[in-house]
Amino acid sequence: MTAADKGARRRLWTLALAVLSALALALGLANAPAAHAEYPGPNPPQAPADCGKPWVILSAYGTSESTDDGHPYGTVGVNDTYIRALKRALSDAGVPATDVAVRNLSYPASAVDWPSWLPGNWGPDDYWTSMGKGRDKLVEEVSFYASCPNRPTLILLGYSQGAQVIKNAIAQGAIQGNQRNADEIGAVVNVGDASRSNAQIGMAQDGQMVTLNPDYTDGSADVSRGGLMQRLDVPAVFAGFLGGGRYFDVCRVDDLVCNEQAVPGSDDWKNRWLDDFVNSAVGDNRPHVMYRDNGNTQSPEDRARADGVAARTAKRAVTAAVAQRNVVHPPPDTPEQMWATNVRATPSTSAGIVTVLPAPTTVYVKCQKHAEPVTYGGITNDAWSYLPQQRGWISNIFLKGPAWMPGVPECA
Repeated sequence: MTAADKGARRRLWTLALAVLSALALALGLANAPAAHAEYPGPNPPQAPADCGKPWVILSAYGTSESTDDGHPYGTVGVNDTYIRALKRALSDAGVPATDVAVRNLSYPASAVDWPSWLPGNWGPDDYWTSMGKGRDKLVEEVSFYASCPNRPTLILLGYSQGAQVIKNAIAQGAIQGNQRNADEIGAVVNVGDASRSNAQIGMAQDGQMVTLNPDYTDGSADVSRGGLMQRLDVPAVFAGFLGGGRYFDVCRVDDLVCNEQAVPGSDDWKNRWLDDFVNSAVGDNRPHVMYRDNGNTQSPEDRARADGVAARTAKRAVTAAVAQRNVVHPPPDTPEQMWATNVRATPSTSAGIVTVLPAPTTVYVKCQKHAEPVTYGGITNDAWSYLPQQRGWISNIFLKGPAWMPGVPECA
């Protein structure tokens, strides 16, 4: 067989695979509309990105998903589940809801470049073109937020193709090789990642790579398995090694989108690709969509278990994101003196004490304002800072630095 014949057969096989994939997705993936007529903007449209919030959750949903009234972040519901968990974890960390923006990543999320002469509109792009457009769009979004004067902290959330989009974006030199852009990302949460690499050392051992059994108990990641579409390691700047990372990943052992046995592109993979995809993503018992807490095909117990996994993953991600935010916005330390410092309900020495901070310690300051003057050691200062994690106020006289801290915004 000539090289031209082999190329023609490969193109025919790729087209057939893409058409079958689109049909399977359209028929089975949570009954989501397969068309993305609204692209390049998600449905419903979003306002342009802005620098108005100090925290941004940027969410990339999976193949053939769109949005509806019940699922503003993807019709399958996995992204909705994890966004709720991240919001709860941020609230528990002292970040008020008014400080958090949630956005869909605007990308095709499609599987096939659907010919115009065929009925339906399952495009607009083949899977790899769609993934590439999402990757480039995410790099653009991260760069935008990194240019904001207030440097908001990003939490990236991806599911299925959306997870592969995020993995490929953070692997680009414009992110992993650009410290300002890399620092902008507080944490990454990927679920059902079609580019998972089980063989990456340190991730599973530290629990950043969560592998679940069908009953949602912790399972083990076989190093020979990984993503159905790609095997890509997490860049070291995000992965950490046995601790300290800010990348978190969730996959069920029976979800062959993220835990496929055959290596992508191999003959074995070509022979079993469609069966494995259908067994994971199509039908009433689809492990690839069972990461959500609102699935109609799930028992209440499974929904609760899925919610529990999302909650513990979100808690770890937010803990990492708060630590990363403190790298970008270094919080002031309390002075070296050993007295305790009162955190009060309002910026006044007569207000109730919310908690007492031992000295020395590190605090996250959201904003500051002028209020009741405080005198200590012959120095008077009327500036107070709000500590969202403690939900209270502390006089700036007990913080290192000038009386009015540069770079910290004034409270509204």
